[in-house]
Amino acid sequence: MSSVLRATGAVAYGAASRGWFSGFGKRHLCIVLTFCAVVPISGALFKLAVDPATHHGAVVGDVIACFVIGLAAMLSAIATENRLAGVLGAAPRMAIAVLVAAAAGTLLMEAVTQLLIQPLGLPIEEAEMAMYSGDLHRIAYRFSGAATWSLMLIALYAMFEARRRATEELHTVRVAALAAERAVLEGDLRAMQARVDPDLLFDTLLSVDRAYARSTRSGEEALDALIGFLRDRGRLDVSTDADKRRPVMEIPL
Repeated sequence: MSSVLRATGAVAYGAASRGWFSGFGKRHLCIVLTFCAVVPISGALFKLAVDPATHHGAVVGDVIACFVIGLAAMLSAIATENRLAGVLGAAPRMAIAVLVAAAAGTLLMEAVTQLLIQPLGLPIEEAEMAMYSGDLHRIAYRFSGAATWSLMLIALYAMFEARRRATEELHTVRVAALAAERAVLEGDLRAMQARVDPDLLFDTLLSVDRAYARSTRSGEEALDALIGFLRDRGRLDVSTDADKRRPVMEIPL
């Protein structure tokens, strides 16, 4: 029981000792950039098909929103994995990551809207702004949208990570299997070398060659004797006692 508690404590300590965002790399940035490209373009094409007179400049705001939400989702997923792995299960970690990403994405979008989009005069659809009854309604709507996209991104990220880890584990198992097979082969070779004296084998092959030089029949008899000798020696185990071993056939010279 104490060993189980120590192992659990070690896992929790290992998770807590890692940095919040350690592991963030190119693949996470690629996911965010792909999200920023696919979603706004798909939305712009849909709006263009429904209403050709739609202002296409609004796609800039969608790209900014997708980048903020995607980055918040990736960072939240990495942080919960680094800090809560071994402490909570996968489902609670995902729920916490989605809520944190939605809250952070909403706050960042409010800040970006007030500090960047509106001062630069970037197009924001008036119909979308007019449908809000107030600031609280706007924040709740953005939180809901951010939570939806964060859930999709974090679920896809978890699936990709599980596949990547499974691939790495499979590669590790294959490398270990190859190493074990190599060790077995090396052991067999050493055992064969221990059972058959190289000098004796060389002299025997020389005797077979001399027998063939005398006549074909003598060479075949010598070769058959050598094959039987090697077969009998191969069946013997290294740990077998000497008194249990069968006598070796003499090879005619």
